[in-house]
Amino acid sequence: MLVVSDTDILSMFGKAGAVQHLKRLFGDVYIPPAVYEELIRAREIGFHFVDELIENVGIMNLSDYEYSEFVHLANDERYLHSGELQGIVLCKNRNGVLLTNDRRAKSFCKSNDIVYFDIKGILRAFYTKEVLKEEEIRDLVKNIEEKDNTQIKHFEEVFG
Repeated sequence: MLVVSDTDILSMFGKAGAVQHLKRLFGDVYIPPAVYEELIRAREIGFHFVDELIENVGIMNLSDYEYSEFVHLANDERYLHSGELQGIVLCKNRNGVLLTNDRRAKSFCKSNDIVYFDIKGILRAFYTKEVLKEEEIRDLVKNIEEKDNTQIKHFEEVFG
C-alpha cells in the first residue's frame, strides 16, 4: 500500500518524536516534492525535528502526467496547498492513501474516492492493529497536543 503524507501529519509526529510509529503502522511513508520543500523551509527557520522526518520518509516525484494534473488542480482548487494537492494527485493515480488533517483535502478526497487517514484515523489504526497499546496512544496524544500546541477533538472515539 502506497502511503503519502502531507506536512501537518508529519509535523505532529515529528515534534512528538514519534515518526517510528507511522513506519510501524504503514511501512514506507512518502512525501511529494512540495511537502519536502515545506519541511526544508521549517528546518531553515530552526525546527530541528525535521531532520528525523526527512530521514524516515521517501520523496515521491510526480510523473509528467501527474504534474500536469497537479497544475490543473492548483488553478481550480484555491484553498488547497501544493503539498496536499501533490499528495492527492499521487494517491489518485497510484491508488495510495493520503495522510492529512486538512479539512478541505479530506473533503476533496471524499468526493473523489481517495482513501485518507486523519490523526484520529491513524490513532484508531494504531489501536485496532495493535501497533500501540491504549496507554501508549494516550501518552502519544498528550505529547502531540503539548508539542504541536493542538487539541485532538473527540479523541476518545479512537477506542470506541
